[in-house]
Amino acid sequence: MDKLKFKNILKNKVLITDGSMGVLLQKLGILQPGKAPEELNLTSPESLQKVHKQYLDAGSNIILANTFGANRMKLAEFGLENKLVEINQAAIKLAKEIARKYNAFVAGDVGPLGTYIKPLGALTFEEAYNTYAESVKAISSAGPDLIFIETITEIKEMKAAILAVKDNFSGPMVASMTFNADGTTVTGTDIFSFLAVAESMGVDAVGVNCSVGPKDLAKLVKTISRHTSLPVSFKPNAGMPKLINRQTVFPGTVQEFMKASIDAYKSGVNLLGGCCGTNPDYIKALADKLSGKKPVKKTVKKKFLLSSRVRAINISDSKKLIVIGERINPTNRKKFQDELSCGNFSTLRREAQEQVKSGSHMLDINLGVPGADEVSLANKSVEEIQEVVSVPLCLDSSSIDALESGLKACAGKPILNSVNGEDKNLKKVFYLAKRYGAGVIGLTTDEKGLPKTSRERIKIANKIISHAKKAGFPASEIILDFLSLSVSAMPDQGKETLNAIKESKKRWPEIKTVLGISNVSFGMPNRHIINSTFLNMAKSYGLDMAILNPYNNWSVKDKFARELLLGKDPNGKKYIEKHGTISKKSVTKKAKELLPEKKLYLAILGGNREEVPVLIKEVLNRISDPMEISNSILLNALNEVGDRFNRKEYFLPQVIRAAEASQIAFSHIKPLLKRDSDFKSGKIIMATVKGDVHDIGKNIVSAVFESHGWEVFDLGKNVETERIIETAVKENCPLIGLSALMTTTMIIMEKVVKLRDSHKIPARIIIGGAPVTKKFADEIGADGYANNAVEAIEVAKKLVSL
Repeated sequence: MDKLKFKNILKNKVLITDGSMGVLLQKLGILQPGKAPEELNLTSPESLQKVHKQYLDAGSNIILANTFGANRMKLAEFGLENKLVEINQAAIKLAKEIARKYNAFVAGDVGPLGTYIKPLGALTFEEAYNTYAESVKAISSAGPDLIFIETITEIKEMKAAILAVKDNFSGPMVASMTFNADGTTVTGTDIFSFLAVAESMGVDAVGVNCSVGPKDLAKLVKTISRHTSLPVSFKPNAGMPKLINRQTVFPGTVQEFMKASIDAYKSGVNLLGGCCGTNPDYIKALADKLSGKKPVKKTVKKKFLLSSRVRAINISDSKKLIVIGERINPTNRKKFQDELSCGNFSTLRREAQEQVKSGSHMLDINLGVPGADEVSLANKSVEEIQEVVSVPLCLDSSSIDALESGLKACAGKPILNSVNGEDKNLKKVFYLAKRYGAGVIGLTTDEKGLPKTSRERIKIANKIISHAKKAGFPASEIILDFLSLSVSAMPDQGKETLNAIKESKKRWPEIKTVLGISNVSFGMPNRHIINSTFLNMAKSYGLDMAILNPYNNWSVKDKFARELLLGKDPNGKKYIEKHGTISKKSVTKKAKELLPEKKLYLAILGGNREEVPVLIKEVLNRISDPMEISNSILLNALNEVGDRFNRKEYFLPQVIRAAEASQIAFSHIKPLLKRDSDFKSGKIIMATVKGDVHDIGKNIVSAVFESHGWEVFDLGKNVETERIIETAVKENCPLIGLSALMTTTMIIMEKVVKLRDSHKIPARIIIGGAPVTKKFADEIGADGYANNAVEAIEVAKKLVSL
């Protein structure tokens, strides 16, 4: 099925997908703990066809093939990585064989990899992309009608998956993420950040699946539907799974599922189905009510979203000037250059944080350091910046390779700064913007150089816009830069720039404008008076965005500077007479010098790892008691991190960075702690139970415990029950932390508790994981339950103090 056909079908009727495959496979008795469900494509194809048939009989128009976890990383957990192609192809072929009889469509199903991309995990973006690409190639070779990417919680992983599908499959693609009830993923991405990325990368439909129950998911999908013109998919669970009498039960009802689905349909959703816990009864009810119905028409307001990992801004809706901070630029800053060349990003992170505090809505990143590898520097800098601030980025480089490197690292939708009127440049930059999802600044220069008149600049702008349209790039996501040129050398250029902005707004009212402000005052005294006056004049002519120093005072409006900028003071004589003899006043506030203790606290809070070794030494010179440092600085900082996490001000990236910074500090003071002191670091065993190969959450919890000074014995995933207890005895551990991500493996936790009790081991057990609840912990005799890493620390403290 081609993309246009998919679009036309969903424009005219609702399509129904299938429900949970796992529920029916469990009912058939062929799903075994510790075995890959995808292996059944080879060992029991007739069982899978029975499942597909039940959903087709119930009214599914689209069935999803059994390829959800058929990627190299997941299959390697079961020793099946060398059968990857065979498993994927078999899944599509057996689904097509049965679907053909019902005139239904078959979708390849692409799920998460099971590990995070850097800096949240160890995986590089290229590794994630290559892993997805290998699976998609295999799926594509068997000829599915479309591909679903679903149950993704991390936006960079979604970007890697989208790219892999774009490069290896020509049919329609649906991108679906999994959100909490508050509209954020576990890594902090909100709905609009997801939309910003997915739409700009060219997916054919967006949606939500799994996670929360139908009622909460319906609220989220209605928000999505109101803000996108793309088809929208809705696939809720049958409620949140519970373990009752050691059996996985989804407590939702068909009635609840249908109420949420009808609400979703009324908001304009046109792809509906079920996820975990749903069965053919759910799909039959859905098909009977909605299959083939005309989708509800909706009017979607045009938008221009830019985003970070966790926050999006709509440039189209902005009534105020968008400030792009310019300070992440090492030009004429030798210390900053030296730091970057040595891989020290402390100043870079600090500049990012301070600019946002000073009012920047976005940050420009310009890292053309002489002698440095700008390609690798762009990648690493983007990673570092986006984990300490939540504003979108502007990637500023003349190097196409550096721009692409930054795009691969970027967790949101940035701006590329910039494209110009040269044919070669136009082709390359728009290709990158369309491929990775980015807005573009259109710099109105070309191979002839800097145009002197507004007419020439408008002509180049028109060329940029025309090329964008031919390339399939939306003209409304171009931001035109009509150049700030020095009025000291070219007195008429201020007026030409302002006139170009004004003319642009007449011709293309939907297209935004931007200027780098400071160039206009080059060579003049008291430059900021000119810069600020020029900015305020440009705003009155229609300027939407400005690249500037956010630390400065931008309310200055000076009549002499205005005359200069309008070309009425050609030699700047009047301006210089007025301002040339005035001592240059500082336009930045001098920061109050902080004590080393406060600096260390803030370094941990901000995850500034490079600063910690020097600061901890300074603190040790002032405070001789390492116990006081640990309690009053390190743990207080981590407690504040926990509070911010609970307030949804911090998300997993910030928690991990703070934990890493604290680990560095603690490694310096741990040897100094006296054995007879009151300090007790504690020991804990961490393990994902037998049959469960998920360990992302467990790894995060382990890192947070280590940052609090605990000695962690991480046994990994799919750990035998006996090994957990043996390690507790051998290491004399007072605590055991158990993780499970599936209801089918939760029951193994009870075996660990019973084995502990039978051996009369005094170790206390804390359990956690997505399906785990406090009630379940009480039922099996666990000593504690934690919903997240921050909560786990508090529970552990209470247990060891008993």
